[in-house]
Amino acid sequence: MIGVKILDTYIANEFWQPLLFGIGIVTGVWFGADQLRTIFNLIMRSGVPIEIAFQIIGLHLPEIIVMTIPIGVLLGTLLVFNRLSGDSEIIALRTSGVSFYRIMVAPLMFGLMTSIVSFGINEYVVPTANRTAKKLEFVAMYKMALPEGQANFTYMERGKDLALSRVYYIGLYDKSTIYNAIILDFTRDKMVQIISAATGKWNHGEWILEKGRSYALAGDSDVTRILKFDKLVIPGIQNAQKALDTGKVPPKDMSIGELQAYMEVLKQGNTLSNDLLLRYYQKFSQPLACLIVALAGAPLGLLARRSRSNLGLIYSAGVVFLYYVLQSSSGALGESGRLTPMIAAWLPNIVIGTLGMIILYFKAK
Repeated sequence: MIGVKILDTYIANEFWQPLLFGIGIVTGVWFGADQLRTIFNLIMRSGVPIEIAFQIIGLHLPEIIVMTIPIGVLLGTLLVFNRLSGDSEIIALRTSGVSFYRIMVAPLMFGLMTSIVSFGINEYVVPTANRTAKKLEFVAMYKMALPEGQANFTYMERGKDLALSRVYYIGLYDKSTIYNAIILDFTRDKMVQIISAATGKWNHGEWILEKGRSYALAGDSDVTRILKFDKLVIPGIQNAQKALDTGKVPPKDMSIGELQAYMEVLKQGNTLSNDLLLRYYQKFSQPLACLIVALAGAPLGLLARRSRSNLGLIYSAGVVFLYYVLQSSSGALGESGRLTPMIAAWLPNIVIGTLGMIILYFKAK
């Protein structure tokens, strides 16, 4: 009987070339369809030098590769098992006493390895690359450094009954200085207070707003009082300030640790949204898709007979289409609350994994 290491090494060595081929082809198509237009807009409309434009696009490449790795894994396992089946090597292994489940060890290990690589790129490379691309694009277009603070910040604070209590809007937050602040206060019974200020400071658990006005609204939005102030202290806004400090980058550019810290702040203010939970769970489910499609791709490769050699490719395209349709639809259902975010994030993997297990069961007979 063939040794464990020899069999696994032999099958594993077959994967790398089709994997790189698949990733390269899909990434090239994805890049050409989506990113070339961005390059032309940067060069033609914004006057960005061509070498800077290509640097910006290159920094977005890791994010694209993370999305195309599962397709490369699927194509790789499909082509490898298609060749093994076409050369009757699968039959030779089976007649030698090697079960089909034992043969599946190599593609599953390959899928697990690519899942780890995908997770590493998505966690450690993509956030840094996207932030660098944003800074470089801002410098190229406006000839100045990207401000380190946060712009157009909105935070909705809710009570324990999830009723809206306050809405905070900050035009720009740079270090400890606040610009163009607007606060909608719903805590008073049958009255809404609107506070606006040109500038402000964060100081030991409170905002000190300067040069602003306070409007009191009652009944049918009738303004009952307008007060002008030079300085106004707003206490008890620790959660809003924490959200301002932890949310300096978009959630899609956050690492898992940063996203967890941001979600914890929003949870304390009862403002954690479904889309953030969905994005958090997708940080784990999307890389694991490599393992799932490897499970489905290997038996699909055996469906391609010499007389019908395109059948496996057709099934492979169907699996890819099904996966991304499920990802889009379940994501929309998760954000709207019709599915729990965890189920919405893992649903594509569950469906494709179940499909792969069913095909594997029948092919192993």
